[in-house]
Amino acid sequence: MARLAIFDVDHTITRRSTGRRLVQCGIRHGLFSAGSLLSLPYHYLRYRAGKINIERAIAALGRLEGCCRDDLVTVAVDCYHRRVAADIIDAARSAIDRHRDAEDTIVLATSSLSLIVAPLADHLHAEHLIATELEFRDGLATGFLDGGPCLGDEKRRRVEALASSLGADLSDAWFYSDSHLDLPLFDAVGHPVAVNPDRRLRRIARERGWPVERFR
Repeated sequence: MARLAIFDVDHTITRRSTGRRLVQCGIRHGLFSAGSLLSLPYHYLRYRAGKINIERAIAALGRLEGCCRDDLVTVAVDCYHRRVAADIIDAARSAIDRHRDAEDTIVLATSSLSLIVAPLADHLHAEHLIATELEFRDGLATGFLDGGPCLGDEKRRRVEALASSLGADLSDAWFYSDSHLDLPLFDAVGHPVAVNPDRRLRRIARERGWPVERFR
């Protein structure tokens, strides 16, 4: 039976938001405006507070409607090599390697867009990626999401579906994340680990006796 080692991405594996990196590279490629980058702090703060509307945020940050899938993939790959690769935290890489050595199945589960996280997942040799998906029609982005944002209860639901398909038991799974927004998934696994936790998650982890780690 497979044992899962599940990792959030932003501020758990990477020091910086992958969404911010995507916008930075999108500006360089002419896909996004400088105004998109300036709006990031507002949307990031609302995300951390659990108040963000993901679809509105995507529209505000990228205005992705009509963008070609191939162009977005090109930007994402360039973004990985120029920005995201250098953001990988050594301690996170080491944790992933330890789980791989133990023959655990590596899963990245993130609210970030799959197209920006996919090159990272390939680099880390993660067997599975669960992420927020853009909707495309005839190769062009519609400006909406395919299946809704991958956070909170929805992230837990998708991980549970993956575990079921693999015959894995979440009571024996590990989950690493920095955000209290991932509490539904923390509650579902047998080995929750708070990594670089936000204030609320730090408090809950201490109350429940969960390990708290600093990945640097």
